[in-house]
Amino acid sequence: MKRSFILLFLLSTLFVKTYARIIIVDINGGGQFTSIQAAINAASANDTIKVWPGTYFEQININKNVKILGSGYENTVITGNFNPTVLISTGVIQWFKISSSIGDGVNMSGGTISNCVITSCAKDGIRSTGGTNSLIINCVVVYNGRYGVVADLNSTLSVTNTISYWNQDHGFHRISGTLYVSFSNGPRSGFVSGGQGCINQDPLFVSSTDYHLSLSSPCWNTGNDSYLDPDGTRSDMGYFGGPNCPIYPTVFEIRIEPSGSGVNLRAKARANY
Repeated sequence: MKRSFILLFLLSTLFVKTYARIIIVDINGGGQFTSIQAAINAASANDTIKVWPGTYFEQININKNVKILGSGYENTVITGNFNPTVLISTGVIQWFKISSSIGDGVNMSGGTISNCVITSCAKDGIRSTGGTNSLIINCVVVYNGRYGVVADLNSTLSVTNTISYWNQDHGFHRISGTLYVSFSNGPRSGFVSGGQGCINQDPLFVSSTDYHLSLSSPCWNTGNDSYLDPDGTRSDMGYFGGPNCPIYPTVFEIRIEPSGSGVNLRAKARANY
């Protein structure tokens, strides 16, 4: 009997540890929360927070191992009079546009920023200020008031497949600690480590607000060759590259159903957003 009780306890513990929720944030009230930070506060480790389109005027602190998914930089913005707008020490943030009218866009001491656009910040786009496990992948960091990406306070930051261009100072810069940059585009200071696959050329975006790459872009199919785009080709640099590249709805099933004297077409599609 005692052994059965112990086994039941272990199974119950395992279930609690592996159970994860999907939490919806909708500024218009269609989810469980209207605030991203309120959702983070209520979340547990391994939960996924999906944020519906809108401009969220709030400072958020990602201090739990959660995944926060926006609805694309075109539709989901985190901004305001904050320095920084986003703090991250663990977890993942993906598919947002982030800006700050008075300071840095993001302060990192851990965690991962993937496929985000950090732009129009009064100071640095992304600043690393501690920790040894910070990763930036397939981001666009542009039009910021100081550095695009900077490592400080003995932090260790790795960057790949990222475009950091048209910032007031270097795209990539290290003050202290280690900043390792590979397969990325933008001016680097002499203190930056790595450099494999890096370039410093106009990325040739479609426009100043549309971060799709033109066909003549030097960032096309020149990302880290250990990553692949969803179509199986070598990853591009920037927001629309890498394994977490946004996939717009793709139809994978069409049904034709008779309806009186006509027909109805029903389609199923899938997308990352």
